[in-house]
Amino acid sequence: MNIHSEQDIKKFKDSQLLTRLLAYALPYWKMVLLCIVLAFVIVVADLARPYLIKVAIDGHINGLHKPMLAADGSQAAQLEAYGPVTLMESRAYVRLEAKDANVAALPSGMERRQIVLIDGRHYMISGWLPSQQSVPALATEAGAARVVADGETFAAVPLEDGAVQLFREQDYQGFIPLGILFLLTVATASILSYLQSNLLQYTGQTIIYNIRDQLFTHLSRMSMSYFDRNPVGRLVVRVTQDTEALNQLYSQVVVNLVKDIIILAGIVVIMLQLSLKLALLSFAVIPFLAVLTFWYRRVIRQAQRNSRVILSRLNSFLAENLSGIRITQLFIREERQWQQFDHHNSEYYRAGMRGTVINSIFQPAIGFLGNLAIALLLWYGGANVIDGAITFGVVYAFTHYVRQFFQPLMSLAEKYNQIQTAMVGAERIFDMLDERPTITDSAAPIKLPKQVRGEITFEHVWFAYNNEDWVLKDVSFTIQPGQTIAFVGATGAGKSSIIQLINRFYDIQKGSIKLDGVDIREIPLDELRRCISIVQQDVFLFTGDICSNIRLNNRDITDDQVVEAAKMVHMDEFVRHLPQGYETRLGERGVNLSLGQRQLLSFARAIAFRPQILILDEATSNIDTETELIVQDALHSISEGRTTLIVAHRLSTIQHADQIIVMHKGKVREIGNHYQLLAQRGYYYRLYELQYKEQKPMSTAK
Repeated sequence: MNIHSEQDIKKFKDSQLLTRLLAYALPYWKMVLLCIVLAFVIVVADLARPYLIKVAIDGHINGLHKPMLAADGSQAAQLEAYGPVTLMESRAYVRLEAKDANVAALPSGMERRQIVLIDGRHYMISGWLPSQQSVPALATEAGAARVVADGETFAAVPLEDGAVQLFREQDYQGFIPLGILFLLTVATASILSYLQSNLLQYTGQTIIYNIRDQLFTHLSRMSMSYFDRNPVGRLVVRVTQDTEALNQLYSQVVVNLVKDIIILAGIVVIMLQLSLKLALLSFAVIPFLAVLTFWYRRVIRQAQRNSRVILSRLNSFLAENLSGIRITQLFIREERQWQQFDHHNSEYYRAGMRGTVINSIFQPAIGFLGNLAIALLLWYGGANVIDGAITFGVVYAFTHYVRQFFQPLMSLAEKYNQIQTAMVGAERIFDMLDERPTITDSAAPIKLPKQVRGEITFEHVWFAYNNEDWVLKDVSFTIQPGQTIAFVGATGAGKSSIIQLINRFYDIQKGSIKLDGVDIREIPLDELRRCISIVQQDVFLFTGDICSNIRLNNRDITDDQVVEAAKMVHMDEFVRHLPQGYETRLGERGVNLSLGQRQLLSFARAIAFRPQILILDEATSNIDTETELIVQDALHSISEGRTTLIVAHRLSTIQHADQIIVMHKGKVREIGNHYQLLAQRGYYYRLYELQYKEQKPMSTAK
């Protein structure tokens, strides 16, 4: 099995993913709701600006030519119901909006008036032009000016510049509140956007913090078989980059997507209210947009999945290569390792470029459709402005609203990319969270007493890492409390597997393993492992000081107990000669300590936790003879009163054991002490003879 090959990820429906993702945001619903409310206000402010410009154009820049009501100055109060009143020569005038100019009968004492521009001069006519398309022409009858439009004739009075200026005065004054209101919308949108952005970031980061915590806690509870199948690089990508993809979803996409929906809905309502024909014309490109979006959704998700799989392989290879950099340099394999890295890097580059190409197609296509809608708008709307069917302000507002309509659609490429990235990340995260540990506590656990006696019994144990490829076959033995037991045998005999099973890193398929008469599967994992300490052949040290590596940040272990444990393994004198003593910082995996010093530290760590059962798994195989003698001397005091299990290849290190269990091809072949086994002249005797013959030429050479 190649662990660098990405396993099949469980496929989730988008609705399932969104439901689970939103569940993480549920505790923060008040903040999310506040952000949505802020988004609504921001949208209102954004949509108000083009409308204010439309009002400025139609109501003030071109407002001089609107239909008006005229009355005697004494009726000015009645006219104020329609808008600002202009007084000229004891007459009062008020402009009408389109809805008010459609009245058939006028209030008593009021007359229709309208200012028209003919050949560069303004005239006030006694009536309203038949329609916006009307083109007025000047005629003279009996020396009096007349205006003719669509077959109708109106009496006309030329206006001097002063009179025109009088009517323009309300336009100048009208720009002041419009400008202030426009500035307020800009300021309000900016301030609220700032508040919304900070709230979103806070909420998103908090949610991601909780997800990372959950992932790390879940991983720390997973069984060893899970880590056998999954390389470190893959898990690092899940906890870091996949969760970061979710951060964009929570802090940007969700609320901004709601904001974009509000924008689109608001624009549709405003455009339909301004002009139904122009709105329908602008929406003509939406079917093409739907087809394009469907295609994008399908291809970008697969591109994101491939990219994440390849990134996991890249990180796995990188972590493995950096961990083994000494071997790489020792065997001059830098070029070969670079070739493999370049292969993974090139695959990731191609996967990233595929996503970039897809985005580079989608975004310009959205932009093209938006500009096509504006082109149609200019063609049709411009012609209607010339014909007088609609006002210039409406067309101007439409161009702004169309751009605002397609702006969220253009950013949809980025948002949709973020959504798909988040969905792919969510698939991988939930796939990890849904995988349950194979080693779990019993439904009805049996508590251990505070002081464990340390009796270990294997009863007809069968065990395999994969299917029925048996590593242990019908293994039975009993270890009495306080005994020192050694396991010997050739490589692959099953010695280390026995150690793994005692800690329940794996569960057996047949038989039972008992501690003080209780099946270890009935004992809570924390209690079982609390009474066992292991010193392994490969010592792992964390970044930190010597003291924290001995106590592993367990504050129940005092500084005095740390020093006592170090003294028991004859390490205290060495540590005190270091510049910072027990506060000396260690590099990654303790690289600034020798192999023997690291092994002694691991012994001190095991003792500091005061276990009732001590296991030494090839703990002295990598240390020099002098350090081994120190360890052997320490073992006598360390193992006193404890059940001690020793796995060793060198038989000289286990001759003092109370019992030696000889393993061969997964079975127990012999049990006895050193002298009893030699007398049997069996497997143990042959192992002893083999090692003795290897050592004899060395002693002869000396």
